[in-house]
Amino acid sequence: MIRVWGITMNQEDKAAALSHIAASYSRTDDVLDTKLLKPIGKAGSENEPVYYDVVQDTEADAAAAAAADLPLAFAQPRPSQGDTPTDGSSDDGLVRYCPPASYDAREFTMLRLYDMTPRLIKSVMSELDLRHEDFPFRLSVKEQEIVELTQKPNEPKAPLLAMGRSGTGKTTCIVQRLFHQWCQARDEMKHTPDIAKPMRQLFVTASPTLKDQVAKQFRKLQAAVLSPEEMARVAAATAREYHSLSCIPDEAFPLFLSNHQYLRMLDATVRQPFFRNRDPLTCAILDEVDAADQLEIAWDLEAEAEQDSTDAIATGQPVAATRTASGRRRGRRQAHSDNSGAASGAMHELTYALFERLWSRLDSGIVRDDSERGKKGLESHLVFQEIMSYIKGSAEAIDSDAGILSLEEYLSLGAKRAANYNQELRTVVYSLMQSYQRQKAQHRLYDRPDLVHHLHKQLKKDGYQGIAITHICRDEVQDFVQGELLLDLLVLGPQHAGQLFYCGDTAQSIARGVGFRFTDVKSMLIQQHHQLIQKHRIQVAEPQLHRLDVNYRSHAGILDVANAVVSVMQEYFPLSMDRCDKRMSYWLLLSATWPCWVFLST
Repeated sequence: MIRVWGITMNQEDKAAALSHIAASYSRTDDVLDTKLLKPIGKAGSENEPVYYDVVQDTEADAAAAAAADLPLAFAQPRPSQGDTPTDGSSDDGLVRYCPPASYDAREFTMLRLYDMTPRLIKSVMSELDLRHEDFPFRLSVKEQEIVELTQKPNEPKAPLLAMGRSGTGKTTCIVQRLFHQWCQARDEMKHTPDIAKPMRQLFVTASPTLKDQVAKQFRKLQAAVLSPEEMARVAAATAREYHSLSCIPDEAFPLFLSNHQYLRMLDATVRQPFFRNRDPLTCAILDEVDAADQLEIAWDLEAEAEQDSTDAIATGQPVAATRTASGRRRGRRQAHSDNSGAASGAMHELTYALFERLWSRLDSGIVRDDSERGKKGLESHLVFQEIMSYIKGSAEAIDSDAGILSLEEYLSLGAKRAANYNQELRTVVYSLMQSYQRQKAQHRLYDRPDLVHHLHKQLKKDGYQGIAITHICRDEVQDFVQGELLLDLLVLGPQHAGQLFYCGDTAQSIARGVGFRFTDVKSMLIQQHHQLIQKHRIQVAEPQLHRLDVNYRSHAGILDVANAVVSVMQEYFPLSMDRCDKRMSYWLLLSATWPCWVFLST
């Protein structure tokens, strides 16, 4: 391997590059991810470069290398072959290889290495603009396996699940896998245009910010491959705003969407959309409110609750009776209102912020604690999770006619899957869910499972009517309920059911109301694939779960604290998150500042 650190015609840039090389080399002592190598051949000449390769350490390889008089190469020895040298070498010729570290003292990342391709050389010599172009860099062995994992043409496709804590390279794997597949499809279109089919990839995540960052990274990789004319067409296609998964040009793919966009674009393709009032030309929704308007609704709910209590005191009536009368008045107002909005007449999405406002109004109807309307021992955010993830958002609920589990079905869920409450408290939660449904209808609200169930019902009835999608990737998949993942299978159809790639970490969810475990998703996909096999007589392989456990973002000191926190979470909430091996740091903590615990007394 010949490592080129920089190419420049400027003397000042040369001096800076040399200082960076020296700094990177000196910082390799802090790197934990090192390899112990053993020579297996001889160099042909002292003037020849020394070549390194990680090969199998067998006597046959060593003998073949010596007989062929090959350049000096090294293989990683087995643990039984003696002690590990600490100074980089030993009397047996063993040497330690340290991957290059970042030269910036403020960064704890590895230096990116790139394969020297003709395109890369051309770009560097023409003064590569890193703001607009980039190339795939070298990955770890595990990451490369995920990126390049493909099945042979006659083999059934297998969904791919990648689980890892923060900083382990999950999003990097998604970007490079998308690019790897895109390059393969591009080559097929070049060499076999008559039989090659267009590849249309979809990337979905809950965070709009993450969506934009991933799209930016991918477009920079594209820019290094496409001609200026082709890139101009891509830029024009991606600059447009799409409101439906129909009539999208191939240049716009891969399509990078937030989950909010994805559900609404999918809704525009069904025969009976959930959001009926759309622009006839663009399919844009005309009457959906934003978060600021939702907050106004929340304040109106609180004001109405206070007015109910005031009226009850003034008239001497029970508070519950006044609230019932108020609910009837709201019901009459709703009956006379314009129903041109969502399928149920609902206009506003109920988020957790609105649920907190409704919490005080929910009544289980079960006499357990009059002062808390039967909610003693229950937390609002956990009840919201039970409703969103299990009672309404589970695969069983979304696949049912009503879109809600019955009480018996809810009680039958295993403790590993729904670990928040026991059987007695689940009964109370179910009653609160029924009260929640009534409040939601009175205030013309809908929640995400309502939309997902409607889409699932329409897709199962009429099939997916939008442009053909061949691959779907989801990053931070722990922010989605099971029912949303069912939609992916219906969009892909039987022919592409195995082209799923989900990445995530159950220890870092940003979505309220989502209870997620990779083991549950894997079981759900296996069950759905068995149904596909029985119904369509096709072969779909079982999902493959890969774990990433090396952290490239933080040094060992920070990671030790993070592992300690996660260990406590796993100790006290063993059923709420997937178990991972402790994250290993790429960096040993030597010169960095040690983190410390801070205990605050109340």
